[in-house]
Amino acid sequence: MAKILIIGNNKTDLKFLNIILNNYGHETFILYSCENAIKKVAEIMPDIVIIDAETDNYQGFDICKKIRQDKKFHHIPVILICDTTDGDMTITGFECGATDYISKPINEEEVKIRIDNRLDVIKTHLKAQAKNEEFTNEMQNLLKTIDYPQMETILALANLAQSRDDNTGKHLERMQKYTYVLAKEMQKEQKYADKITTKFLAELAAAAPLHDIGKIGIPEKILLKPGKLNEQEFEVIKTHTLIGDETLDNVLNTFGKSSFIEIGKKIARYHHERPDGTGYPDKLKDDEIPLEACIMAIADVYDALRTKKTYKPAISHEKAIEIIKNGKGTQFLPEAVDAFLNIEKTFAYIWLEYETMCGK
Repeated sequence: MAKILIIGNNKTDLKFLNIILNNYGHETFILYSCENAIKKVAEIMPDIVIIDAETDNYQGFDICKKIRQDKKFHHIPVILICDTTDGDMTITGFECGATDYISKPINEEEVKIRIDNRLDVIKTHLKAQAKNEEFTNEMQNLLKTIDYPQMETILALANLAQSRDDNTGKHLERMQKYTYVLAKEMQKEQKYADKITTKFLAELAAAAPLHDIGKIGIPEKILLKPGKLNEQEFEVIKTHTLIGDETLDNVLNTFGKSSFIEIGKKIARYHHERPDGTGYPDKLKDDEIPLEACIMAIADVYDALRTKKTYKPAISHEKAIEIIKNGKGTQFLPEAVDAFLNIEKTFAYIWLEYETMCGK
């Protein structure tokens, strides 16, 4: 059962809610004011916080926002009690970081459903953490086998390129994990057993952050445009594949041969190619596209679909699965799609881990 902190100054509602939660075995704490609310959260470290949105002249929204923005607490879900028929109120709550609502007047069955659903989500997050720790440790041990003196400098440049349109700073870490687990799943296929070696897995994971290194050469007014790109602007964006390839080619010419950088070149140039030949920059088809780039294509699209941008909303894991499945054989290598579908829950675990870290 859960440890739940209830905050509000409507004593009748809160006492009724407290009785309901106690009857279902939850440990509860009540604070009849927003004053010292954050201090109380730090003291108790509850599994769930429930706040009456109208408490202390609507300061409940402020407390919700502070909890969700504080690195110590942003993993704690906040449920608001409010009049859910008031559209403005519910929108404000979501903008402040609320994860769910309990409507007024309080209904026992609704409370049970809301809390049970939230506990299911918490369990999923914990499972995600455990799953990620397992393969992250495995991947990190493999990355240590990559011996390239300039690796830190090259990865720093990749981070600089990515930071221009990713304010979480975690996209590149997710890409490493997505590509690693997807390649490892494809390794089970006889067709790829000889290609996807332990060395390949290590170098692919190490090179994954280089996929968009060419964005360093794209003007900000295009890269950060809040609306849809026009045809001319999209042609400029497409050149990031060529810029990335050229950048890494210069690295090879300067510092010498490296299979790690060679893989980086392939994914930088070809991760927007498509088996049906409609991709860019070279309109390659089917097996003409390097395997590394085919793996990266699914990882990159999945993450883009799940990520909220100024010009588009984030979409659900289920919708992302549907889109990738529909792209089998046209946008994506069929075997890569099959492997993705086998481990789609692992992709969801990776996303959930960073969703929690970013306080979403």
